[in-house]
Amino acid sequence: MDLQLNGKTAIVTAATAGIGFAIARTLAREGAEVTITGRDREKLAAAVDEINAAAPLGKIHGFLADISTVEGVEALTSQLEQVDILVNNLGYYEPRTFPGSSHLPD
Repeated sequence: MDLQLNGKTAIVTAATAGIGFAIARTLAREGAEVTITGRDREKLAAAVDEINAAAPLGKIHGFLADISTVEGVEALTSQLEQVDILVNNLGYYEPRTFPGSSHLPD
């Protein structure tokens, strides 16, 4: 498949495993320059190495930060001038009680 991504830049958040990793790998295989984010230095390095090995046409960069925080987002955006593709794979879950319930969900 040729998605015509040569020369395009992308950010994929929370991409050290799972669907974020698969998306980042696919974008890199299609020739994009991809920055992936992660909070664990070792997992991030391993993901970068694995994508580099699988995607010789693309360029992959790891960015160590917690993107669920304002500081993490500011650190990331201050390092990048332009981005063509954003895949916000990051999910944030905060346990809350439901209306009419007295306990937190499991």
